[in-house]
Amino acid sequence: MIADTNDGLVDLVEARARDYLGGAPRSRRVLEAMRAIDRASFLPSEERWAAYRDAPAPIGLGQTCSEPSMVAFMLDLLDLRPGDHVLEVGAGSGYAAALAARLCAPGGRVVAVELLPGLAAAGRANCAAFGERLVYVEGDGSSGLPAYAPFDRILLSAGVRRGFDEGPFLAELAEGGVLVYPEERGRLFRVRREGGRLERDSWAGVAFVPLLGANA
Repeated sequence: MIADTNDGLVDLVEARARDYLGGAPRSRRVLEAMRAIDRASFLPSEERWAAYRDAPAPIGLGQTCSEPSMVAFMLDLLDLRPGDHVLEVGAGSGYAAALAARLCAPGGRVVAVELLPGLAAAGRANCAAFGERLVYVEGDGSSGLPAYAPFDRILLSAGVRRGFDEGPFLAELAEGGVLVYPEERGRLFRVRREGGRLERDSWAGVAFVPLLGANA
């Protein structure tokens, strides 16, 4: 599915929600954030022809900017609120991090981490306009980022494989917090910390580029 403009892309995301991973509608706040932030600005110039496709877009080094419908779905699962302190791992071009920074304003902050230096440099430049609301870090975030913890919301934007340990992320998740992460091929998980208990949900049928790092 492809549109001619960013607004058209968001219209596609909204329309697809009826049949997307369970059929829940997208929240108005997420759709408004997507209208305000042009996906084309987060793609390399040679890939901007794909900016308004509701599909993953290449960003170099074998990585992608995730399908907009998937980004919107994960942001809905996170239920970002003003003032939230957010971690995104595998931030790539910075598109999801920028949307999250808008959704947790005012008062919130996103810490985005990317292992690949070339992508981290591009992502940091793409997100520079957000100033202190979005901190872009180059490094291995596959076991969390304790220097910035705790977090109200944690998003992994790359797929975990066998051997992944969610424990380090749960250790950095605040009370009332939400962790969302996908498998490379398989399921998307949401873990909520409520009253000292962990509540879990999952959705089948997702595919992501693999998470990189020691805990991938």
